[in-house]
Amino acid sequence: MAVDHATDIRRTITGLILAAIVILALVLRGWVLLAIILLVAALGLWEFFSLFWGNKRIPSRICAIALGWGMLTLTWAHRTQDALVCLGAGFVLAAMSFLFRWNEVEEEGVPAFASSGIFMAGLAYIPLLLLPATYLSTTKLLFVLAAVAISDTSAYFVGTRFGHHKLWPRVSPNKSSEGAVGSLVGCVIFCTIYGACLGSASWWAFALLGIAINAFAQLGDLFESALKRAVHVKDSSNLLPGHGGILDRADSILFAMPMFAVVDQWFFFF
Repeated sequence: MAVDHATDIRRTITGLILAAIVILALVLRGWVLLAIILLVAALGLWEFFSLFWGNKRIPSRICAIALGWGMLTLTWAHRTQDALVCLGAGFVLAAMSFLFRWNEVEEEGVPAFASSGIFMAGLAYIPLLLLPATYLSTTKLLFVLAAVAISDTSAYFVGTRFGHHKLWPRVSPNKSSEGAVGSLVGCVIFCTIYGACLGSASWWAFALLGIAINAFAQLGDLFESALKRAVHVKDSSNLLPGHGGILDRADSILFAMPMFAVVDQWFFFF
């Protein structure tokens, strides 16, 4: 795979700016961190719906963003039960849209539940999976975000320089098996070192955690790639130079962070 040095430079600069914003938010926490999470959720939802709806259904997008913000803000305020009500309200609204648009979708030949399903998928994919970001500690958030960032960076640089065997061409033509292995190795090394310095568990437990984080990170990356291939687009948007859109940058995090949050309830790594 050819190396595009201009793309590398844009990607590195954008990555450094994003890292600075994330670190600042993690240091300040409170409303600053919540505001960043809400911004990511809004932009991610907008990109997700744009993949399937183009520039249409603006009221539905705004409604989904409002419900997603409600879920995230209420979880941040330690009112998780109310956050789940927002998710339930989203399903009720999607069901109402399905019923009231029945004749319209039948006439257009569109699968009757398609738009309502996309609405709910957006809520489940982005704000629901972002919920752990509102309550995990700074040490844990930094750990997951850094592990995913190193996974993505290792995959990119190993893949662009040594990638010769396609990982899954029909889903993601540019991803290589060599990049996937590089991603795994980089993530495991980082998690092991991070755990040895700041963790409470043994080094091999953090090595196993690194394998799990990397597996879910790569799964999230492949899932978002499959979404883009389904609608024949290269990037979810062009918001972030060298990276594409918010979903192109956050796809791995959306899968890895909830997995870590579940594991964190049962095993004490920090």
